[in-house]
Amino acid sequence: MKKNRVAKAMAFFLLAGILTVLKISVAEAAYLSSVSDLKQTNAAKNAVTVSWSPVEEATEYLVYYREIGASDYTYSGKTSNTTYALAGLKDGTKYYVQVKASDGTKESIGRTLYDVVTLPDKVDGLRQKGWYYFIHSLEIEWEKKSGVSGCELSLCNSKGKTVQKKDVAYGSSTSFSDVKDSVYTIQARLYTVFNGQKHYSETGSIHCIPQARISKIKISGKKLSLAWKKIDGATGYKVYISTKKDKGYKLVKSLKKKSVKCTITKIKGKKINPKKTYYVYVKTICKKGTSGALYYWSTKNGKFGYLPM
Repeated sequence: MKKNRVAKAMAFFLLAGILTVLKISVAEAAYLSSVSDLKQTNAAKNAVTVSWSPVEEATEYLVYYREIGASDYTYSGKTSNTTYALAGLKDGTKYYVQVKASDGTKESIGRTLYDVVTLPDKVDGLRQKGWYYFIHSLEIEWEKKSGVSGCELSLCNSKGKTVQKKDVAYGSSTSFSDVKDSVYTIQARLYTVFNGQKHYSETGSIHCIPQARISKIKISGKKLSLAWKKIDGATGYKVYISTKKDKGYKLVKSLKKKSVKCTITKIKGKKINPKKTYYVYVKTICKKGTSGALYYWSTKNGKFGYLPM
């Protein structure tokens, strides 16, 4: 009887041991180690290269990516190597890259590398946002790119001399103060810091042209007279008039660069009416283009107002 009990106990422990070994083997068989030491090794304008340490059980690796701000990963491809180049990416953009190890039947948990960046190609959307010449401020903006570290800008006067410089980190706009009534050129280039070095985009440029500032405006009899401040670098001026401050402006005069005043007696064949209020603005012309218009002046009181954007 005693021998039977001992035999049964030994059989139980033997069975328990076998089950434990089987359980461990199944668990090991179902588990695959994740990759380690995942890092970016190269950056280009539309591609990146990543690498990682090998996983002993793996026969291949699956690579995914998503742009920062996107919700889903995109499958890029697979490789049996421990390096992989992702192509067809946007320039100057930050990505997440995920790598999974596989043995052909199962996959590991994905390892994700954050802050993978491509290099900037060019400055997009560079433009003159506003020229507020009563406070002598010129505002510039450009398209923001997630993988860009900063933008270097130079302000050049009408003779091509650099008069101000800016280095804007991670932003997409800036302003230059103490600007004069002059045509300027903005030169800008983006940069991304990768492996401790600045990598620059191509240099983009725009011409910033201020609207001429009316200094005198009045109606005397049936004549409307006005004068404005000379714009350095201008090749001419265009005078616009309306009887409504928000709309209906008509081009009534085109003048050469030496002209900084004019007298108007008719608007589209109609004589000036001294009892009416007229609204006037002057655009600046240069070899690079024509200014916009932010301000108008009124013949009623000689004061300025803001045109609708």
